[in-house]
Amino acid sequence: IVFLLGAALAAQEAAAAAGAFLQSNAAQVASNDLADSTPNARVAMATADYPVTAGDVYSLAFAAGTEPVSYTIPVDSTYKIRVANLGVISCAGLTYLQLKQQVEALVTKNYIMSGVQFVLVTPGSFKVTVTGEVNRTQERSAWALTRLSSIVAGTFTDYSSDRDITVASPSGKKHVYDLYKARRDGALDQDPYVRPGQTVTVNRILRKVTIGGAVERHGSYELMKGENLRALVENYGSG
Repeated sequence: IVFLLGAALAAQEAAAAAGAFLQSNAAQVASNDLADSTPNARVAMATADYPVTAGDVYSLAFAAGTEPVSYTIPVDSTYKIRVANLGVISCAGLTYLQLKQQVEALVTKNYIMSGVQFVLVTPGSFKVTVTGEVNRTQERSAWALTRLSSIVAGTFTDYSSDRDITVASPSGKKHVYDLYKARRDGALDQDPYVRPGQTVTVNRILRKVTIGGAVERHGSYELMKGENLRALVENYGSG
């Protein structure tokens, strides 16, 4: 019994040492991120839907028996990571929290009293191409919590549509988004996070109408196909 208690205590101390190293390292990097206004690991870990992204760097710490161990785990474009010598996890399409659960489960399965800790140290960054009806075609820097509206900000001409923006993935799959709905209705699915390798094409306005008079929302609005004068007054002008 004494031996078992001693081994358990040693394992806990080793786990605590590994955890202290990990937290210190993560805190230092997070502090640097904040100072440089770059992608922020603490913000990412506090965001439930933060997607694992190529370029992310994670730290893993646990006690292997009585020895504290720590590993730096980068994510490359294959989205497969090796967890120490315990196995390989495919993290494509996972959030940070989902990956964390899988890593912790794998380590705990092999080292029951390991005190495993898995944290994001450095979020990945990448480039997104913006083209179409914009002042110039360009590559813009982004990270996994950059939304579409931020990527296109400052790129519009007088003829750019914020209601007809096509986002194409590297595989060629395309989606069309409406940033007006995101602003007006709070429809965040219309202002998604951008992802590595995407191309954003801003299309031209089809119809733009100005409304004034006895309405609550004066201004110019882009009407979509099928929308008429009634839609302009009631839906846009709140008349």
